[in-house]
Amino acid sequence: MIAGGLLGFFGIFLEGLACFGIYRLMADAAPQYAHLYRAGIFGYIWLAPVGCHLNMGILHLAYKYLLTADAALASKAAERLFYGFSLPVYLLLVVFWLPMMVVQFLAFSKGMTPYPRSARWFCVLLGAIPALLLSLLLGPNTALGAGIGTMFLSFGNAFMFGGLLLAMPGQEQFEAFERTHGKAKGE
Repeated sequence: MIAGGLLGFFGIFLEGLACFGIYRLMADAAPQYAHLYRAGIFGYIWLAPVGCHLNMGILHLAYKYLLTADAALASKAAERLFYGFSLPVYLLLVVFWLPMMVVQFLAFSKGMTPYPRSARWFCVLLGAIPALLLSLLLGPNTALGAGIGTMFLSFGNAFMFGGLLLAMPGQEQFEAFERTHGKAKGE
């Protein structure tokens, strides 16, 4: 369980770093969007790995061992950890992450990246929804359902980055976009 938490910790951190590629796509054409997006990336890198992924593994591990000693103690400890640490971190993550997703959608929708406008649909939220639904279908109290539910952001990121790789425009589109929206436009 701890190994899975560490894998998610590093994976989510790398996903956050990969978002800098999307940031660079909009930086020249939409600097105001890019600044908001970059703030979201820093919040995601800061909060998602430790605050939202690793602590769930620790919570489950602690609950498992406390449960053998005293069920009431295990329940109380898990509740305190969740309400005292996890929930505030989740709320902070949403403050950084949701505007990041909205800005990404708007930048792609308004043609402020070299990608086609249809690439706006390759976002984490749309990729995470099937994972959450599958988790509910399998039962959030089952090991598989809880595991898939815990990985919903990773599923969403795989959908987003995979879709963006498939929709990647050719070199000509990048050059045409750079001529019309790049730094050379202002010079």
